[in-house]
Amino acid sequence: MAVTAETIESYFEQYEWSFDRLDETHFLTGFNSDVTDTFSIYITLATNWIYFAIAPFVPAPEDPRCETKLYAHLLRLCQQINMAKFAVDSDGDVILTVELPRESLDYSEFSDALGALSHYADMTYEGVRALATDPDAVSAFDQEEDLDWGN
Repeated sequence: MAVTAETIESYFEQYEWSFDRLDETHFLTGFNSDVTDTFSIYITLATNWIYFAIAPFVPAPEDPRCETKLYAHLLRLCQQINMAKFAVDSDGDVILTVELPRESLDYSEFSDALGALSHYADMTYEGVRALATDPDAVSAFDQEEDLDWGN
């Protein structure tokens, strides 16, 4: 049986995180971060999936010179990290998301989704933001360092 909005509320209570239930299918929560003030997480219950998203993670690049390096970096991140993925919306904003089947979502998966978003947001934000805003920024993948995303 697919999880309900009430199930998500009970998972939030168990996780001990505050949240707002926006309507029957949407929730808003967030967390304070060391790299930026706050990340807002939107949770959406769709027919078959539950989406956890930080949207936008960073706004669309204003300088076209940033796009190629940013998108290449995001693709490499998607290959390196577990559970979460990066996407670009129709406005060009970067989104960090976790998508899980709604049919059998249990508390441990809910907890893992919030944990993955929190972890990867903190680990990747500064690099992604720099690539989105500074045409001279260099991707960590282009440097001679050993990258550890905490997998």
